[in-house]
Amino acid sequence: MNRYLKIFLFIVPTIIILVIFLDVFSKNPQTEGFFTISRGDNVLQIAGNLQNKGYITSRIMFVWQAVASGNLKKMKAGRYYIEKGLTDKNLIEKFVKFQSLPISVLIAPGKTTNNIAQILSQNYIVGKSEFLNLVLNNDKKSYAEFYSSLLQKYAFLSDKPKDVGLEGYLFPDSYLIDSSASSQDIVKQMMDNFDKKLTQEMREEIKKQKRTIFEVITMASILEKEVKTQKDKQVVAGVLWKRADNGLPLEVDSTLLYFLASQHPSAIDKNVDSPYNTYKHAGLPVGPICNPGINSILAAIYPENSDYWFYLSAPGGETIFSKNLGQHLINKAKYLTN
Repeated sequence: MNRYLKIFLFIVPTIIILVIFLDVFSKNPQTEGFFTISRGDNVLQIAGNLQNKGYITSRIMFVWQAVASGNLKKMKAGRYYIEKGLTDKNLIEKFVKFQSLPISVLIAPGKTTNNIAQILSQNYIVGKSEFLNLVLNNDKKSYAEFYSSLLQKYAFLSDKPKDVGLEGYLFPDSYLIDSSASSQDIVKQMMDNFDKKLTQEMREEIKKQKRTIFEVITMASILEKEVKTQKDKQVVAGVLWKRADNGLPLEVDSTLLYFLASQHPSAIDKNVDSPYNTYKHAGLPVGPICNPGINSILAAIYPENSDYWFYLSAPGGETIFSKNLGQHLINKAKYLTN
């Protein structure tokens, strides 16, 4: 064996032993705060994340402790609060006993299902693609199986077309969500809320008007995106219902923006052949364009009748109403032309 090989075989093990020695015998830092174990994380990922967050110094020691205690695969996904001074053994016990904290999540009115999936992903609750595949009918097999179970529990889904996803029914609110919750758990939590907020009186009024809940939620989703004040929402609801009932196009930008990447639809965009294009197709779009709040739902159920047939939103947020096309064109020139 030549001299260089002997040196190499001596130096490399020595360096490895030194690294292990420094890693194993260092003390955990006095750090506290929240820590999340995502579903699917293995012990090496958990140890690495703990060290990166400053909760432990020794990844090797943590893994060794997990192996020695027989808890290598027993640590559960969740969100935990880590106090100062916890040893590796303490941490592992906490993760095994699953004292996970719920995560507070705010879903504001007008958020799309895509927005909600992003919020859930950013909070490390569920993956964005996983949630969207389940809720938007992207994965037809998963959606069909899940939707079948929802139909048995929620009567308000009975008039919803089966091939349209659950956009519109994920009720916006503040939620405490278990960090180990699945996408199905979260959807059911939101739909339980929807079921409570849509009162029997509201359902009877919808039936009295010979409309469906699906139609009302679709209208409410448009109002949520189009109008700011409750008063204007009620008047706009009356205008749009009147146009829809008379077979006229609704001509609203918000439905175009639902499938377009741009923020301001062009004249060309208004000719795109899409079931959400309310310039090209008469009546309501194929489905909701967001998840509306209770005020928009109430406005869709209890619209205000008026002589108006047109409206526009001025740059300052004011809603301008017109009784005929001539007035509408004058208002467009006045408020929307630079």
